[in-house]
Amino acid sequence: MGCDHEVRKRDWFRMSNGVVKSHPICKKCGAVKNLSSDKGRKISHFIIILSKLRTKLIDRGYKISDAQIRLIVRDLLEIDGFDDVWSITYSQQRDYFIRVVQKHLRIPRWVIERHFP
Repeated sequence: MGCDHEVRKRDWFRMSNGVVKSHPICKKCGAVKNLSSDKGRKISHFIIILSKLRTKLIDRGYKISDAQIRLIVRDLLEIDGFDDVWSITYSQQRDYFIRVVQKHLRIPRWVIERHFP
């Protein structure tokens, strides 16, 4: 499922802020390591956010079933590289998370965004 990432070599890539920097490259899968401050998080971080979201919505009378939670988590895990904190940014994960939650819960984006740290 995931790669253990062993650094093979380094190569020069442009970062999101325009600076060119030497990035490690995995010799197993060829992924380029994310060196920005926008580091990815593990799936557990998003499950905690989903739990907090569920609690708030239940308090407001919106029912979220266990099946919906399982479907959301399954869809997140099916996204290629979602749980690979070596190469994905938190911003990308956040966008994926919001789209998947909206697909299953039909709630506005701002309601979901309020639960991010």
